[in-house]
Amino acid sequence: MQRSEGFGDPATELATLAGSAEASVAAALRGSSGEWTQVAYPVEATRARFEIGSVSKALTGSLFGVLLAAGDVDAEQPIDDARGERLPWRGAAPTLLDLATHRSGLPNTPRRLVRRELATALGFSVKDPWRGVDDDHYRELLSASAGRARRDGRFRYSSMGVGLLGDALAAVTGVPFAELMRERLLDPLGMTRTGLDRPTAGPDVVERPTNGKGVGLPYLKDAMPAAGMYASTLDDLQRLADALLGPAPVEVAEGLRLAVTPHHRLKDDLQLGLCWFLVGSGPAPVIEHTGGTWGSQAQFTVQPGTGRAVVALTATPRRIDSFAARYLAAGASAVESRADETAEAHTPEPPEATAASPRTP
Repeated sequence: MQRSEGFGDPATELATLAGSAEASVAAALRGSSGEWTQVAYPVEATRARFEIGSVSKALTGSLFGVLLAAGDVDAEQPIDDARGERLPWRGAAPTLLDLATHRSGLPNTPRRLVRRELATALGFSVKDPWRGVDDDHYRELLSASAGRARRDGRFRYSSMGVGLLGDALAAVTGVPFAELMRERLLDPLGMTRTGLDRPTAGPDVVERPTNGKGVGLPYLKDAMPAAGMYASTLDDLQRLADALLGPAPVEVAEGLRLAVTPHHRLKDDLQLGLCWFLVGSGPAPVIEHTGGTWGSQAQFTVQPGTGRAVVALTATPRRIDSFAARYLAAGASAVESRADETAEAHTPEPPEATAASPRTP
């Protein structure tokens, strides 16, 4: 891969990102030609499985799009009708689309677990924040959260909401969520190493998350698998990025298009697809989602305007967001520079009057 201005040799950039931490980190960089370059520390981590946290939400949103395209679900169906179970909402129950665009009014995580989650995520505890929370307890927490939820159409990022969406998709189709995800999205894309499993031995063991002090942490295991429990690899997430840039397998092509179509506007340069964040005000916004568990982080960004993309996975907190942004911004600058040169060569007008307007994340 050629260097982009502002972003050096990928292996060197990855080494800088890795720093002194021992935990694995891996990245895949897609150039505008469609060619991918993988770099990792240690080098064998290019094949490793990492927890991807809330990038799981993007998978769930994509699955929702596939089911919508097939006519298997209705975006406007109230969640209680879909699940066949009533929750004590203050008013009307949110729809599946409300859940996919974070407008259900539900909090990110149950109120009683917020301090526990923060303590582990910030390195003050190494305990599992969800210890002792079984299915019955979670139903109580969900009911309490629904009773407090204010469904007013405003955005409120919610893992509970996307977790509930996953439950609804399973209930409507009559297929357990993990099986539904596998059959309708992952298998058609060839994402064979993406799943909810955490094997204790073998090549599919998931990298153990660690905090900033290098101390190992529990894997994320909660009652909202659709929102954050998936693990994946560079290769699998590259396949998703390629499909989003097209062409995609016929089984999922229309569903992916629906998933990254704007469904709710947050501001001029930020919209929501089905769980996906769409960044930029042009006709082809950047497609993005980030993720984090107690120690692991994931960055997934696709830049349709340049054909470039970044997948970055780490088993300890690192600035993978800045790493991705610099790579994509460098590519956008290169596109702008080439457009300027073309305009300058073929028209007497100043380059600013004719050059393409690139987008950056």
